[in-house]
Amino acid sequence: MSFAINVGASKERSVRIQSFQTTSFLWEGENVLSTPSMISEMEETCRLLLKEQFLPLKEWDSVGTYVNVRHLAATPVGSDVAFNAKIISVESKRVLFEVRALDSVETIGDGKHERYIIHIPTFRERFMNKQRKLIKSSK
Repeated sequence: MSFAINVGASKERSVRIQSFQTTSFLWEGENVLSTPSMISEMEETCRLLLKEQFLPLKEWDSVGTYVNVRHLAATPVGSDVAFNAKIISVESKRVLFEVRALDSVETIGDGKHERYIIHIPTFRERFMNKQRKLIKSSK
């Protein structure tokens, strides 16, 4: 299947930071947005951009394949963070995004993220085959 994905398409979404998205080692009590949680929200923003604008059929989606992100500043629980994603290149089913995260004070993260478009039934079948092989090899 061919996809008409437009370079330059973008999406912004706002997320209020929750305690489950924080580090737990800096000091007692609620801490700051963790790097893995920031990256997860960046990835989801990119995924939603593709689903909402270019992949409306239920059996098509995308998976993350590459992340190169800097975490630049700490953000406390309860803060609203704007996550921005912009498509900067498309090569067949590979889509590269520029990503950014900003709280109300400053940019807290930026970088690049790549996603690969998948046909869910085909992806699931490959996964199930691998799972069977792993189970068989562990016996």
